[in-house]
Amino acid sequence: MPFEIKKTTKNVQRCFICKKLITNPYSTVKTCCVNKPIVFCSKTCMKIWERTWLKKQEQIGKTSKNIGL
Repeated sequence: MPFEIKKTTKNVQRCFICKKLITNPYSTVKTCCVNKPIVFCSKTCMKIWERTWLKKQEQIGKTSKNIGL
């Protein structure tokens, strides 16, 4: 599951979903499989990313179960 990182940087960054320039990010998360932090400008963008990330994780689990059959 993704975990939230403390907001320590003051750089201008881009939102991962909408690509909008942001100076004060809403949230920064990191997953176990992605080494760099993912920055979001709003709660909406974060929910969009979470939804797609969870779908991908479920598909990975389904395919790995089918391989063993």
